Amino acid sequence: MLPLIYMSLVDDDELPQFEELYNKYRQQLYGIAFSILNNKHDAEDAVQTAFINIANNFKKISKIPCNELPSCIVIICRNAALNIYKSNKRRAKRTASLDEKVTADDIMQMCEDKAALINAIKQLPVEYKDILFLYDLQGFSAKETAKQLGIKENAVRVRACRARKILKDILNGGGFND
Repeated sequence: MLPLIYMSLVDDDELPQFEELYNKYRQQLYGIAFSILNNKHDAEDAVQTAFINIANNFKKISKIPCNELPSCIVIICRNAALNIYKSNKRRAKRTASLDEKVTADDIMQMCEDKAALINAIKQLPVEYKDILFLYDLQGFSAKETAKQLGIKENAVRVRACRARKILKDILNGGGFND
C-alpha cells in the first residue's frame, strides 16, 4: 500500500499511475541509495525524499516518455542520496572539529606551574588575552563577554577556542607565531 504522505501530494486521478511507479521502482531506488550511503535508514530517507520530489512534480514526470522515465527517477533518487551523504559528511566534520577543541580545563591540567601559564598568556595577542580573562578566568558568559568587548557572541567562542589552542601550543614548547 502507498504511504499516506504520497497520496496527499498527488491528485486523485493520477494516484493509480503514481502507485504503479512507486511499486515498480521502490526496491531499485533503495538499492541505489544504499550503494551510495551504506546505511539502511539513510537509504530509506533518500528513497522517501525522492518519492516526495516525484510526487510534488508528478504532472511533469508523468509526461516523460516511458523509455526516459527510469533514468529520470534514478537521477532524482541519486541526488537525494548524495544530498544526505554530503550532509552526513559535513556533520561528521563539525563533530570532529568539536572533538579537537581545547578547553580551559585542558590548559589548567597541562600547566601546574602558574608562572609558566602566566608567561604563556603574556605571549598572546591582546584580543585573546581579554577573551581568556573574561570568558575563561572570570566566568562571564559568551553574551556578557561579547557585550563588554563589543564583538559578537560567536566571535567570543571562536577567539576563546583559538586562544586556548595557541596557549596549548606555547605550553608545549611551540611558541606563538603571529
